[in-house]
Amino acid sequence: MKIAIVAAELAPWAKAGGLADVIAALPLALKRAGADPVVIVPAYRGLAEALGAHPVGTPHNGQMAAPITVAMGPGSEQFSLLEGRLPDDIPVYLIDHPGFFDRDGIYGDRNGDYPDNLRRFAFFGRAAATLAADVIHPDVLHAHDWHAAMAPIAARGDPELAGRLRDVLTAFTIHNLAFQGIFDSAEFPILNLDPAYLSADCLEFHGRINLVKAAVVLADGVSTVSPTYAREIMEGPEFGFGLEGVFRARADRFRGILNGADYTTWSPAHDPFIAATYDAAEPEGKRRCRGALRAELDLTGSASTPVVAMITRLTPQKGVDLMAEVFDDMMAAGIELVILGNGEPTWEDFLRNESSRYSDRLRTRFGFDEALAHRIQAGADMFLMPSRFEPCGLTQMYAMHYGTAPIVRATGGLRDTVTDFDPSAGIGTGFVFEDYRGGALLEAVRRAVGEFHVNAPWRQLMTNDFAADFSWDRAAREYLSWFAELRSPPAAPA
Repeated sequence: MKIAIVAAELAPWAKAGGLADVIAALPLALKRAGADPVVIVPAYRGLAEALGAHPVGTPHNGQMAAPITVAMGPGSEQFSLLEGRLPDDIPVYLIDHPGFFDRDGIYGDRNGDYPDNLRRFAFFGRAAATLAADVIHPDVLHAHDWHAAMAPIAARGDPELAGRLRDVLTAFTIHNLAFQGIFDSAEFPILNLDPAYLSADCLEFHGRINLVKAAVVLADGVSTVSPTYAREIMEGPEFGFGLEGVFRARADRFRGILNGADYTTWSPAHDPFIAATYDAAEPEGKRRCRGALRAELDLTGSASTPVVAMITRLTPQKGVDLMAEVFDDMMAAGIELVILGNGEPTWEDFLRNESSRYSDRLRTRFGFDEALAHRIQAGADMFLMPSRFEPCGLTQMYAMHYGTAPIVRATGGLRDTVTDFDPSAGIGTGFVFEDYRGGALLEAVRRAVGEFHVNAPWRQLMTNDFAADFSWDRAAREYLSWFAELRSPPAAPA
């Protein structure tokens, strides 16, 4: 099964969030499962060089392929096609359009989102569908999130492309429904679709364009990144963001497939960024990593104080507002807190203020530092994710693999991956709370701190965390099974 994976991010070179990690790991797992994956991404600044990409046509025949033209509104855009390689010799095709993609950021800069994002990513999706039809000839065209939504939209909504891709299965995966690709309906002509598609049955959403909605309607199959999140976004507006009825209408073709964790990159047994390697059989290195992290960040509290970590976007989705509600009580529970992330200025300013108040026990680092993220996972005792909603989450999976106990709210993928610890039975992998209330978060933190100071149960909890397995191989098998199911004709009525 040849699978063309279309996405706007690819770790570690073009990363804004967990989507990048998925697109880096899923193709390798699909290949291990026997599939033939290729990846299609924009040629961002520096990405072609990082991947060793060259123009398609060289060095095979010494000739550079002609630019490919994509219709855009009343005009057109051209791109050159580059080809690079991921590990295991997986091809990566890069859509090279410097005007759209040779920029400092993926989706925006310090001034906010780029104002031409609809044009940029409508072009990218159309280019990917064109590439699939003319060059790759896949069995499956698998697009991820709104930035790639135009690929299945064009593959089914553009008559010319639909004819060339009629035998190609189109699948669309949603990683975070909070971002739907919603734009002013006046920009509809950019999409080069029949005006009939600008209707409540497809693209139209409260008078605007919604690319995710259209992809859900038009793709042959739709998935999201955990079983619980799939249920949540069908149940009502709190998680469905107005599309819950659209998902219910596609229920027979809608699936929740839990993301995997990339244990080749995130493993304390061979992590090049941490002070000492360790694993379940020889966990002593974690103590050294803990001491090294405290020294690096100049945490000056008691060495017996548990280190709690967050690596997150600083937004209400991630529960930062919930943490702020009980911040003083949480610190009074007796913790050192390490936060790596960036986001809304309100929450960055809040943490700056709290850092001055808790100068011995709170450290914040704004931005993203891959190496520091690894050292935090290895050096922390607990990992905090009090999310309002969480489609899947990867960092809680990484935390468990590093023997770091997660404290999470039971939502989305957090509910699917973390089980509440029962010290009397010795089962469970973390500390789970249900209600989105500051008091519920505080109770979970206090329970975790209490167990931390009781040696035998905490050692059992670490053992349970080390044993948790969320490998991508399991997810890849589920995707292949789902694709095969979607390609099979429906059973004849009895």
